[in-house]
Formats: sequence, C-alpha cells, structure tokens
Amino acid sequence: MTTATGRTARGAGPGSGWDEQQPVIVLLDTSASMNRPADAPPIADLNRALARGLDSIRSRERLRSRVGVCLVAFDSRVRVFDASAGAFRAPEEADGEALFSPLEELRPPALTAQGFTCMVPALRFALDLARRRYRELAARRVPVLRPLIWLITDGAPSDGAGARLDAAEIAATAEQLRQAERAGECLLFVIGVEGADQEVLEALAPRATHLLAGLDFGRILDVVFLSSERAGDRTAEEVSAEVEDYAANTDILDGLEEEHR
Repeated sequence: MTTATGRTARGAGPGSGWDEQQPVIVLLDTSASMNRPADAPPIADLNRALARGLDSIRSRERLRSRVGVCLVAFDSRVRVFDASAGAFRAPEEADGEALFSPLEELRPPALTAQGFTCMVPALRFALDLARRRYRELAARRVPVLRPLIWLITDGAPSDGAGARLDAAEIAATAEQLRQAERAGECLLFVIGVEGADQEVLEALAPRATHLLAGLDFGRILDVVFLSSERAGDRTAEEVSAEVEDYAANTDILDGLEEEHR
C-alpha cells in the first residue's frame, strides 16, 4: 500500500513511530422525513447513536490513532461540525482547521430534522473537502489514505424547492464522483435506511450502495467506522462486500438477542 508520501505502509502501526491517516467524511440526512413517524423518529435514534460516544469503536486502538472524522449534516442547507465551536455551522463560517476530529474527541450536539433533502450540494462539499484534506496531510508529509465519504439517508435528493430529483438529474454529480474515485481522490459509500430510494442512490454509488433498513443508527455507525479501519487501498467492491457481511451478521445477532429477552 502506498501513501501520499510515497512510502509503503506495510508494517506501519501505532507502535511504529508513524501511521497512515484515514480521513472519513460522514454525510447525515437531517431532512424533515427523519422526524417520521412521530412516535419513533429516526433522528432520535441517530442522536442516541452519536451521543453514546461510539464506545465500541473507541476501544479499538488503531481506529483511535488513524481515523479523522468530519460530520456533515444536510437538509435544506449544508452544515459541517466545527469541533472548535462544538456546533454545526455553515461551511463558510466553520474553522477549517477543526473539521476533522479523532474519534475519541467526537462530541457533536443533538441534531434536529427539518427541510428538504439537498443531498447534491452536500456531496459536492464533501468531495471538495476530501480533496483538500488529502492535499493538506500530504503537504505535511503525513502518510494519508484515500478519504472515504459515507452518505447516510432515508430518502432521495431534492432541489432547493423540495422537488425530488431522479437519477438523470444527478448524473453530473455522479460522474464527478466517479472521476474522483478513478483518480484515487476518494471512495463514496451510500447507506439507505427506511424509505431510501435505491435506484437514485445506486446512481451515485453503483458499486457501494447498501440498504440497511433493519439496523439502528448505532449499528450503522459501527459499520461505517469498522469498515473504514480496513479500507486501505482496497476497491469499493471489496469494502462493500465486508459491509454486507458485517450487516448480515449483526442482524442475525440482534435477532437472537431479541428472541432471548
């Protein structure tokens, strides 16, 4: 595996004096549909998953030392988590030096659900951010792996007026993402929960769209970060196969736990 510095990362680890860095950008859908149904809104599940501290993930030394996380929330607008302020802010108002946080320092505030699903601007922001983060780390001579972008949504993209976009209308953005993947600038993975439009999402990530409607957000975040731990220079198909295996095994375990309660 070759990093941005040109050094081979084989054998690198927490005790080796240096370790490759893995930027991870997580796009969280906070549109109004995340408030439905009212008796069990998905946004509440997402907030519980973020608030619990990702304890099972933080216990992994390698993840704590190598993964830098940027959280992006999107509804009718795009906001990015600014760790220096402890708040989500408009990209132009955020501290550019405080957008990627180690897992153990990730303490975002509660999210609210409102507005439309302006996914396309969020994806474009994430792509630009991934490119910038890669260049920044490489310029510091930090060994860096391709940034990973994870999109988590319960719907499909809409325009600024709330009109739903179809696959043809997001084709230009999808092609930008494919070009970035071919250039080694990022990898995009999509996770659809209840209500997600599979056809449109697969237009964005044809090899890496997963419908995980049966898993809660805590499990989904486990999928995101545990897969990131081993992504390295593998293909989207290889990482996606691992995601499916992990999700299937988790679903089985959750079912067994439910039966024995």
